[in-house]
Amino acid sequence: MPVQKASRNDIVVQALKLFRSRGYHKTTMAELGEACGLLKGSIYHYFSSKEALMMEVLTFLRSYYQENVFAIAYQDDKTPLQRLKELGQHSQEIFIRGEGACLMGNIAMETIEVVPEFHPVLKGFFDDWVQALAHIFSSCYSPKAATFFARESVCAIEGAAMMMRIYKDPDFVKKAHEMILKKFESATKEALIQQAET
Repeated sequence: MPVQKASRNDIVVQALKLFRSRGYHKTTMAELGEACGLLKGSIYHYFSSKEALMMEVLTFLRSYYQENVFAIAYQDDKTPLQRLKELGQHSQEIFIRGEGACLMGNIAMETIEVVPEFHPVLKGFFDDWVQALAHIFSSCYSPKAATFFARESVCAIEGAAMMMRIYKDPDFVKKAHEMILKKFESATKEALIQQAET
């Protein structure tokens, strides 16, 4: 018999898993309640709608990335290359470990035209990611070039995540991270050579 109580945080975590594997539109409030062990309809005591729950999931996930993944980019006691490697390893683990790769990318594609309320949080997440990478890349690129490379990198990883889902092959995501790392290593070496020559 299902339990009748759950914390809002427990519901958000369970909803994140379900939205990630099934998508936003295919997931019902009844399924979300069942996944949390709630009696039929009880989930509405916690969240007024699926949109409200999804918004909390997106906000929770953005905060998680800010504190646990993107924060790595600003750990200036490590070299830029170390930070890029570590940030890449964390995001790879998240994308490969669970079903659905990147929930933010999936929900953006699924809802961008039909649930505009999600747009600011989704855009904020991608802005955070670009800023984190640009901070690392600024060690050997101009601010404009660092931002361009950061956006290019996010596009490459998101595209690789989509291909990983289509072909059920995590190598797409691994190779995207390796490509970004190699490009940055090459740019770092060039910057060091230029410094030595001046």
